[in-house]
Amino acid sequence: MKSAPRPVYPNSLTLFIIAGCFILIALDRTGVTTWLRPLVLQLYQNLFFLSAFALLLGMVSVLTIHLRRILAGEREWTYSLALVASCSALFVAGILQPTGVASPTVAWFFDYVIAPGQATLYAVVFFFMLTAVYRYLQLTTPAGRWMTVGAVLVLLTQMPTTHTLWGATLGEGMNWLLETPVMATLRGALLGSVLAGIVVGVRFLLGRAL
Repeated sequence: MKSAPRPVYPNSLTLFIIAGCFILIALDRTGVTTWLRPLVLQLYQNLFFLSAFALLLGMVSVLTIHLRRILAGEREWTYSLALVASCSALFVAGILQPTGVASPTVAWFFDYVIAPGQATLYAVVFFFMLTAVYRYLQLTTPAGRWMTVGAVLVLLTQMPTTHTLWGATLGEGMNWLLETPVMATLRGALLGSVLAGIVVGVRFLLGRAL
């Protein structure tokens, strides 16, 4: 006979610490109290330290996974070898040189390896978005056509050559569209995402199903 599953109780100490930090930061943001500022600044410093430690653990985990792929000879293990070699070279260059992350070797790596890789990735994202527009926006509907026109206009406003073609007046109008209605919509979406994340986090800490 199987025993009944044990109820999962939240970690009361973790919940208390998170709730306390949230209340302190919220009170400091309101500006009602000023004596909380040193404590809140210390909380931010601890957050940066924990974030750096979490990033280090993440890099160790990524390198461990790719080392296993290399040793097992899995498919496309050469990409894993390139990742491990580049990370190791960058780490050694930052440790051995006196200037650390400001060393010429690290700067060269970021300028000529990481930056071009990021530019290539964002360029590929454009084609991915174009495919998504073709498949999911349904250009036969009015809403799909309006969204497509808006996306094209936003893309054109980011191109330096288009400013010389349509003049200063139209350029200022497009900048107003980006800075006012588009930015307001983006802020609303970000606010909704943050509130949804807070609700999900609270439900998780309380031990409830999502």
